[in-house]
Amino acid sequence: MAPIMYELISIADDTGPQPYQNDMQQHRHGVLRFEPEPYSKKLLPNSSGKIHCKVAGGASPTVTWYLNDLDPLPEGVTSSNGTLMISEAKKSHSGNYTCKASDGDQNITATITLDVVVAPKVVEPIAGQQVHVSVGQNVSLNCVATGDPAPTTHWDRNRTVLLQLQEGVDIEGGANASNSRLLLLNNGTLLIRNTKEEDSDRYACTAGSIAGFDRKELELIVHPESTGVAGKAVLVSISVAGAYMILVLALMLYCRRRRLQRRQRGEKMELEMAEGREKLVEEGEDKQKVTVNGAPAQNGRLLPHDKDSGADNSEVSGISRASKKSGQYDQLTVPRTLITEQITLGRGEFGDVMLGKIDISQVRKLRNKDEDGEPQLKPVLVKVLTTKDEVQLAEFRRQLDLFSRIRHEHLARLIGLCNEAEPHYMLLEHTDWGDLKSFLIATRTPEENAEYIARVGAAHGPPPRDTRAVPLAPAHRLALAGHLAAAAARLAHKRLTHRDIAARNCVITSKLQLKLSFPALTRGPNSHEYYKLHDQVIPLRWLPFEAVMEGEYSTKSDVYMFAATIWEIYTKAEMPFAKLNDNSVLERLKSNTLEWSIPESMPERLAALLKRAWSRSPTDRPQFTDISEEINTIIQEMTSENASQHSQDKIEQDL
Repeated sequence: MAPIMYELISIADDTGPQPYQNDMQQHRHGVLRFEPEPYSKKLLPNSSGKIHCKVAGGASPTVTWYLNDLDPLPEGVTSSNGTLMISEAKKSHSGNYTCKASDGDQNITATITLDVVVAPKVVEPIAGQQVHVSVGQNVSLNCVATGDPAPTTHWDRNRTVLLQLQEGVDIEGGANASNSRLLLLNNGTLLIRNTKEEDSDRYACTAGSIAGFDRKELELIVHPESTGVAGKAVLVSISVAGAYMILVLALMLYCRRRRLQRRQRGEKMELEMAEGREKLVEEGEDKQKVTVNGAPAQNGRLLPHDKDSGADNSEVSGISRASKKSGQYDQLTVPRTLITEQITLGRGEFGDVMLGKIDISQVRKLRNKDEDGEPQLKPVLVKVLTTKDEVQLAEFRRQLDLFSRIRHEHLARLIGLCNEAEPHYMLLEHTDWGDLKSFLIATRTPEENAEYIARVGAAHGPPPRDTRAVPLAPAHRLALAGHLAAAAARLAHKRLTHRDIAARNCVITSKLQLKLSFPALTRGPNSHEYYKLHDQVIPLRWLPFEAVMEGEYSTKSDVYMFAATIWEIYTKAEMPFAKLNDNSVLERLKSNTLEWSIPESMPERLAALLKRAWSRSPTDRPQFTDISEEINTIIQEMTSENASQHSQDKIEQDL
């Protein structure tokens, strides 16, 4: 039968191209597809970079890159074997690039965004600068930084970040701004009033944005009070004041003597008349100082009473009014024309994820019909909805409901929804320092980064950075854990689940305030942290068994992911189980042999809490309310220990 079968096939081949033959050829080579799909990238000026466009399937496909849709590549950007290469990045290279693959029968395209950003650079202070002052003087330490997008800054003292909550520290416009010795001004300046010798220390300004971080350190030296130039100035001032007092006394004695002489010469009547005129003048002035209803008059008019305008709750009241409406999204509508300075971060489950800026004052005007106010540009995360898949549409609506139903200081706020035309945009509050994962990586020292790469391999090591952020102190790490616990507890209270709690989905401000968000860059810089299982892209290494194998998401699965995120904070964004590939993680999760390690720097009580959160059975995991209370207790104990140690050190220093 074999020769006959061969002959039949040969006859079929002689009949010319057939649809069946084409189908067989396509089946043999597979459907043309990107593996993985190319993703957007950010480059620093004058740096080089590559964006790969790898194609699988098809019959010898050709891959070509274009600017926009079909425009030729700009000068300095080339394409070879599906790889887009930028030799020396310039601002003019920023834009959309399209990768097109074709094998004659099939054609596929993918569009990415290339952004050339300027990393933050601290211009002032200058590294190693020394500032000298004397005891009792005021000193201003300036912090000036450049970058694109514009960075924000904060100060630290001996690697401890100066925050408003600390004793003796406040911000400009704060409740204790007039009394605090250390004042953080809005322009980035640190003002130290009435300096003391113990203020001598190393101070540093850190500037950060999504383009990176920079930090410059100076040394403040407070000298003891001396009798130098300042002392001479004080002596001169005292001498002048003394001379003035002597002159006044002399004039008083001279006038008294003249009056006595005039009386003796019989000029008493004239003197009395003069005194009478002076008295009339004085009485006239007293009558002009009238009061009306208890308020003093000035130039014939009453001094205006201050009116207490009260707190501006217009935005809150607007949200409250909106929440009383039906479940429709009309009250969330925001024109997309308000979004400016858009930068593509990557791709999420629905489409592109971008970072932009929006004028919050215009949003408030739309919600409350307020008058025009001063522009207030704030960073905003834009999640674009381009898919038509029903499952992903349902997830888009779920996230929209999640952020619209809850307002919490540690949960990203829903700014609005651009739904006047397709594609729809979900707008979430963003922060000046971007995602928590990038920030944690920036806090690694060069030695820590080298050790991490040596331990887990270069594939998981972050790109080298020339500038870094100040390392987090133990109190700061606990504070971040408390912020995340508070946000998650709020979600649990409303019977809502996040389903992707991780450092990459948290954002952080320059004041070290954490906010739980939802960028979910499943395709892009964080694509290696996601795994495709049963046609679903999931954060495998962060999920418990029941969520991975049975698709059961609950508050208890969020507890498991919360513990994984706290582990990231204490390991400075190490990838969970970095030495294992995805299949090994999945097999160990099934066999219940996947074990989390405890970082040495983690407090014992917190470690015990995380171990409970990683329990195989959901019922054995703690509630978020218990987690939040336990972390607050740990923070209070650490604060008390630090205060006690500080007091002991001061006593020993005095002795």
